[in-house]
Amino acid sequence: MGKNKRSKGYYIQSAKRQKKHENFLGPDMAGFMCTCNEHERDCVREAYNVLNEFADQIYGKEDFTEKKQEEDGNLKNIEDSEVDCTTDQKTNDTQEKLANENRKETGKHENDLKTQGPSDNNASDSDDDALDVEAAVKADVLELQKKNKDHKHPRRFQQVNCGAKNCVFIRTTLEDPLPLSVAIMDDIIENQKRRTKRLLRMIPVQKTCKAFHEDIEKAVEKLAQSYFKKESKTFYVVIKIRNNNSVTREQLTTSLIKIIENANSKNTPDLKYPEVVLNVDVIKKICCLSFLPEYFTKYAKYNLGILADKTKESVTKDDEICKGNLEEKEANNSEVQKQELRSTLNESKNVNDTNADAM
Repeated sequence: MGKNKRSKGYYIQSAKRQKKHENFLGPDMAGFMCTCNEHERDCVREAYNVLNEFADQIYGKEDFTEKKQEEDGNLKNIEDSEVDCTTDQKTNDTQEKLANENRKETGKHENDLKTQGPSDNNASDSDDDALDVEAAVKADVLELQKKNKDHKHPRRFQQVNCGAKNCVFIRTTLEDPLPLSVAIMDDIIENQKRRTKRLLRMIPVQKTCKAFHEDIEKAVEKLAQSYFKKESKTFYVVIKIRNNNSVTREQLTTSLIKIIENANSKNTPDLKYPEVVLNVDVIKKICCLSFLPEYFTKYAKYNLGILADKTKESVTKDDEICKGNLEEKEANNSEVQKQELRSTLNESKNVNDTNADAM
């Protein structure tokens, strides 16, 4: 046993390595997937600065005073209720003491001697009980205070370990992170200023789930039903797989395309310039999902560095390119129709000529 027994330092180091479950990327989360070229700390710092700046403008500053007041009020209520119990017990004890004193004055000495023993014992027992109750109340209050000190309030933005290099996931308490990221990118395009150096791409993640085909399909069904209720759009599916060998890309693409088409019968896939892109990021055992508008055209794959160099003219050019492609398709369709009409006319002429020769 002595040889196989591990040292105390081993257990200390293993305890330090163990981290809380909240600090890891898990299912049912929303946030932002940030990518960088090394320098992850600088990437996290830049992401916090940008997100907090625009979130304060849109949603207002986050305050913890209300939460603290609520907890303090709960503690006070607990203390008051328990103190009331102790005061009631003390009043009962004092009433018993007064009654015993009156009996001593009015009664005889013999009865007094008989009653003095048990009354004194009862009084001492009641005092001991009151002290025990007060000590228990103080201990409970101290435990509650320690729990409240140890408990960390969920911040609006908090880094989470995702388990991949050059990838940083920042969890958020916002229901939908897409409007915030769109506001950031629009501001970068208008002002044409680089806000980040290490942070390259910041992709909003609307939902996370376990990296299994069934779980991914169920999560995409819910997102697609809510996203394509009002309008039908052209779409494309982008899948990235990191540190996972169980998920196959081909099966996922075919199943997800069917799900999006079933959500709205007018949805059509587009390979060049889709209106919406379904972004699927698989990292280890977790899959990140989001519907991203104007992914290839206006927002340049949500790359903040390229958006800073991308002027308004280039944005309008991208829109014109999309319109030009649609016009080309329409023109091609019209030419095909013209050719079909010409062929039908030529066939009719040939038929008339053969009939005339026969006559």
